[in-house]
Amino acid sequence: MKQTSEEMESVIKLLEEIKSKFDKNRQPKEFYRNSDLKKLFGLSDNTICTYRDKNILPFTRMGEIYYYPIADIYNILSKNSNFDLFGNRF
Repeated sequence: MKQTSEEMESVIKLLEEIKSKFDKNRQPKEFYRNSDLKKLFGLSDNTICTYRDKNILPFTRMGEIYYYPIADIYNILSKNSNFDLFGNRF
C-alpha cells in the first residue's frame, strides 16, 4: 500500500509540473473568430459578413481568417444595450 501511495505522489507531482508549464504559456484570449461569434452570439455567416461590410463589427484579416477584438465586441454590446432602463449594468 505504501508503494502505491508513493507512486501516486510522484504522478501527481509530474502532473502539477505539466500543468504549470501550460499555465505559463497560456495567454488570455484577445480576439474572437467567426466560429466564436456564431457559437456565442448565434450569428450566421451572412450576418457577420454584413456587419463587417457596414463597419458595425471591427475586424482584422490575416489571409482568409477574420479576427474580432473581444474588448470592442463587448463595448458595442454595452453601448447598444437597454440595461440602464432596468437598473442593470455590464
